[in-house]
Amino acid sequence: MSPAVQRSDDQKPALLMLHGFALDARMWRRQVEVFSDEFRIVTVDLPGFGAQARDVGEVSPAEEVGRAMDAAGLTSAHVLAASFGAAVATDFALRFPRRVQSLSFVGPQLLGRRLGIESWNRCVSLASDGDITTAAEVWLDDPLYLGLRHDEDLFEEVRQIVLDYGGAHWTGRVTSSWLDADPAPRLKELQTPALIMSGEGDLPSFLQMAEAYAKSLPRARREIVQGAGHMVNLEVPDHFNAVVYDFLQSLSR
Repeated sequence: MSPAVQRSDDQKPALLMLHGFALDARMWRRQVEVFSDEFRIVTVDLPGFGAQARDVGEVSPAEEVGRAMDAAGLTSAHVLAASFGAAVATDFALRFPRRVQSLSFVGPQLLGRRLGIESWNRCVSLASDGDITTAAEVWLDDPLYLGLRHDEDLFEEVRQIVLDYGGAHWTGRVTSSWLDADPAPRLKELQTPALIMSGEGDLPSFLQMAEAYAKSLPRARREIVQGAGHMVNLEVPDHFNAVVYDFLQSLSR
């Protein structure tokens, strides 16, 4: 898992971006364009994701994130994470708390809680039968992606990313290992500042997970974005960027 470092400048604070499931680092394009002026941006494709993904068997995404930071020369970073990426970021923060300056989550997954994704079992079945393309299209039909459908170009952009996902987690060719399969009781240990953002139209299960983060993290700020669904950073990027920027700037005041 090789990191992509944008406009490397060791004097800038580092901002590490972790993507959602079936996506890859390309989902952050609208954030990279905005934040790279003031932050050293590092993006990664988590194990098993991205067009160049390899089948690596059982792997710790958090440990791979640590290796990517080492490769980028980072001792610590602010972490911006979406959905599945938030679960990875939480695992990373519990393992290496001194490497995390802040956490910004959008539509976060919390391990040990029900995902409520309607398409999951169907995708697993199709992928296991070798029909990865149909599995990807079924995944794209899930309500998770409903908020993207107002913009055909945006939906097609995301569709191409999902179609590049090889389905390794659905078939078991890649499995994720975690420090704690139910980290909720340990969230109170994380003293890092946190921003927990959701679109008001996100799935109920993801809204519940976001609320659990907001209530358990000692220094959490909660934001609910009107008129958005699960993928706030893609659906309303200008508003999303403004909220995240304000949060990060507040840490230096």
